[in-house]
Amino acid sequence: MAGRGSISCLALCAALLVLSLCPISSASSGDVSIVQVNDGRTIEAGGSASFAWVVHNEGPDPLLIVPTLTTALPDRLSWTLEPSCSRLDPNGSCSFYLTFSAEADMYPAVIPMTVVFNITDMAANSSEEVAADIVLEARSAFGAIDRNNKILGVWDNFLPAPLDGNWGAFGLSILIWVGIGLLALKGLEPALHRLARRTRTRWDKVVAEVIKLPLLLLVLAYGIVSSLEILNLSPALLTDLELAYMIAVVLIASLLAYRVLVRIVAVYGAERSLNGRNGNKKALVNSVSLLGKVVIPVVAAFIIAGMLGMDLGNAILGVGFLGLVIGYATQSALGNIFAGLQLLLDRPFKVGDRVPLNDGHTVRVLDVGLLTTKFLDLDTFEEVIMPNSLIESQAIVNMNAPDARWKSSVKVRVSSDEDPKRIEELMMEAARRTPNILQGREAPVVRVSEVGDGRMLLTIFIWIDDVANRHLARTEYRRNLVKVFKENGVEFALPRKIVSLNRQSDERSW
Repeated sequence: MAGRGSISCLALCAALLVLSLCPISSASSGDVSIVQVNDGRTIEAGGSASFAWVVHNEGPDPLLIVPTLTTALPDRLSWTLEPSCSRLDPNGSCSFYLTFSAEADMYPAVIPMTVVFNITDMAANSSEEVAADIVLEARSAFGAIDRNNKILGVWDNFLPAPLDGNWGAFGLSILIWVGIGLLALKGLEPALHRLARRTRTRWDKVVAEVIKLPLLLLVLAYGIVSSLEILNLSPALLTDLELAYMIAVVLIASLLAYRVLVRIVAVYGAERSLNGRNGNKKALVNSVSLLGKVVIPVVAAFIIAGMLGMDLGNAILGVGFLGLVIGYATQSALGNIFAGLQLLLDRPFKVGDRVPLNDGHTVRVLDVGLLTTKFLDLDTFEEVIMPNSLIESQAIVNMNAPDARWKSSVKVRVSSDEDPKRIEELMMEAARRTPNILQGREAPVVRVSEVGDGRMLLTIFIWIDDVANRHLARTEYRRNLVKVFKENGVEFALPRKIVSLNRQSDERSW
């Protein structure tokens, strides 16, 4: 018990030392002394401020202390007074804290307040009250500039009567801002054209088209708000106007970001990286537009929520949980989307290219989308729609890349008694008679691949002018080869099979 009493004494001494270093005011009633740490504080919009009192029981009886804030406060100011009550034994003390929290749209104000401490003697069953006066000055993040009766909020009103008041300055300012907006709307494109006249580009028109509407909206929003501030408005309304203007700026910036993303980044990037491949260009623009429609509004919503002083913690947790649920439910679709984006960025093929599939069929690319890709099956002439995730997971062979040429081979078997040089020349002659087989630097090459069992296997490697002609060229080459062999008396070697019969005598016993 002695140790606990010494600790309490040390804590009380420390509290008194801290209070001695702060501006304080005190009040007393009978055997109670109330020490107020300060009687004036400043609170910023979106911030907090606190007042503190230390109550000490100097009498022989236990006391019950109940503090009460008796002043009505603005709606944008919240407060807590803790503890709500306290029981003090003789020579005991306690602290009370009054904490204020201002919302982000708090307007400037000077608020005098009174805190009443109700003191009840629990032995004598008597009560009395002690009042403590405090002043809270609220500072706003908006409405700091004085625009009262100033044209455009800057110059003193020079108009003659009866336009020398606030309404005259307001009307002239509105007219000036409308003129500035029309000038920005009509003169932006010519100005950009003059700046870009030395360059051979059409992007000055694109830039003007993109920023024209957001710039006009920004000028009108600022002009309307700044003109309304010329009037003698209440601090609360003035703060609301500037907050509405800041929200409008966020929305306009979101509109500008979306237009820049779609019109400039997507279109310019598609033209530069895809060299005008219309199919992939269209899909890339659609994917960028979809991304902008999702990301930009979400970012704008979070910024506006922060400006309004909303607690985003629960919203972020809710969005994260909702994202997990949606992601689990749509994992197949999301997989196709990401695979589609990878196909659009890597560009392993374009519309019109031929691609072999895992099932052995050869297809021509018709369209590349975010979820699926459309093909034309060249074997069955049917339209095939495949999820992008299946395409991305397999090895992709582009038969049109790096160019449309196609390399193939044809095998020929002749008797081993034939002269290899002569057969090679005949095979080359058949290739020269086939129009789709390239000559010159890509001339065919013949190799002897195998000799045995009285036969000789020769392989000719040929370059075909276009992958679309690969089957036609191989068929035409075989026809020409048959003709050339017949003209020169050469026969193809047939497979040899040895059949042996083993007769067993059937002996009969009589």
